Order: sequence, then structure tokens, then C-alpha cells
Amino acid sequence: MPPLVIQTENLPQQCSEWLAERCDLHVCPVQSLRFGELLPEAEGLVIRTYTTVDQGMVEAAPKLKVVGRAGAGIDNIDLVACKTNNIRVVHTPDANSEAVVEFVLATMLPKLRPMEQVVGAMDLAQWSKSRDSAMCSSQFNEMTLGIVGFGRIGGRLGRIARSMGFRVLFHDIADIEQTHGCESSNLDTLLGDSQIVSIHVDGRKENKHLCDVTFFSKMKAGAVFINTSRGVVVDSQALANHVSLDPKSSAILDVHDPEPIEATYPLLGLPNVSLYPHAACKTQTATINMGWVVKDVDAVLRGKTPKFESSL
Repeated sequence: MPPLVIQTENLPQQCSEWLAERCDLHVCPVQSLRFGELLPEAEGLVIRTYTTVDQGMVEAAPKLKVVGRAGAGIDNIDLVACKTNNIRVVHTPDANSEAVVEFVLATMLPKLRPMEQVVGAMDLAQWSKSRDSAMCSSQFNEMTLGIVGFGRIGGRLGRIARSMGFRVLFHDIADIEQTHGCESSNLDTLLGDSQIVSIHVDGRKENKHLCDVTFFSKMKAGAVFINTSRGVVVDSQALANHVSLDPKSSAILDVHDPEPIEATYPLLGLPNVSLYPHAACKTQTATINMGWVVKDVDAVLRGKTPKFESSL
């Protein structure tokens, strides 16, 4: 009998079909009755962002051998519970790095170099006024980008930003060997010197509300704040207060706590805050790359070595 595998969220069709040829694949959300019926017999579980694998789920799945996370982050998986129960955890740590970096740049650059398009004929006075309104106080090679978390995504962002002329400071708890011409910094110096601060840390509990009142109080006036990592990293009320007190500052957020955004979210409707629906990874290439976590799920079920396995 082929191993029973449950897929709880959508994957690219080609990835699901590939796995279905090798396993007894069932696609059903965690909230469904069918999921609860299948879980005790499941040997594999394939999830994405909005499925939480906790102690209770692990205990309800005595035959489970592998959890595959289609994506980089694994903070929605209880790694201790999985290890205790000999469940392997595989993921796709570099699948969406390029897509997220592109998103950061695509949303950041218009904040730094805003421009108005010409939509009709103008007289000389209007033309001159339009040109004057495009004046920027600084060029990229006069700006500092601060990156908090210098892993796959943060490091790639730093390398590209350096090639564009930015001075780049980074802060990371790990020792970074390949700096790409970027400068290691303590967090206070980074916040005080940077016109742009981009967050690229994981969602571990120690990072909850890393960006709090104290964090924002140390940022440069008028700075751009960007978060494409995890929503729990930011104290949204503290950020709302910060951008309200500093109207020349701005914030770009692709991730939120909770998701989807609720009506009481303090950042809704603020003129200098841009909110996006967790879409930084949304390129076809990145989505397919993440979906191929099914190959590592299959490898574990066949007793082979997976390409990307998480460890505590």
C-alpha cells in the first residue's frame, strides 16, 4: 500500500500530481472532518503558511513520519514535538528568496524616488512646478539601508542594494562570513543611521515584538520601515503610533498578526502605511519552487535523504 499523505493547503497542480503518483494523496484543510478522519493513518503531511502543526496534532498522528512545509519559515511547526516523535521536517528555505527581495525593492524604491507622470499638456509654469516636485533630497549612494536578519533573503537584498550604491548595515545574531560589502552593526547604530530598515528574521518566540516602542524610537526621522518576515515580529500599535508621530516616515508591511487583517488592525487606513496581503513570494517560479517540497516528503517516505531538512 502506498503511504497516505495529507495536503492541507493549495500547491501548484504539477507538484500535487507528482506526489499523487507516488502516494495515496488526500487534499483537505485542517478544519474539515475528513482531515480528522485521515490523520491517524497519515504518514506524511504537506502544509503551507496557515496550518499549525502542534503537540496535539502530532499526538493524533501516530504513524506520521514527515511534515513538509512548502516555504521557508517553519515557525508554525512544533519542532520539539516532531523530534520527540521521530517525525522529520522538510522545507524549501531558498525557494522564494529572489521573489521576496524583488518585492522589497519594488515597494521601497518609489518611497525613495517618488515621481509623477505627465498626463496632459502643461504650460511652462506647470511644467516647472512638476519638475520641482520630483526633487529628491538624497541619491541612493547617499543613503543607508539597514537589514535586520542577514540570512538568505537579507543577504541577497544587501548584495543587490550595494550594487545600486547604497551603504548597507546589517544586524544578525549569527556570525556572517559572506557580507557582500555590507557592514555588520549593532542594532542601535543600524536604526540610528538608516534611511530604510528592512526586517528579515524568523518567527521564533524570541522575535515576537522585536520591533516595539523602543525599536521605533531609535529609528531615524523620516525613515522607511519594511517587514516581509513575520507579522508577530512587529508591535503593530507601536508602529501605528510611530508613523503618526512622524508623518514623513513610512511603513511597508506584507505580513501581519493576525492574517487575514481584522477591522481593528491599528495600521489600517494610515496614509503613510502600505499594506499587502502576504504576497512578496507570489511569483510563479517561487510558488512552484516551494511546492517541490513534495520531493523531500517522498524521499523521507522512501527512506532516502531529503535535500532540505530542518533541525532544532
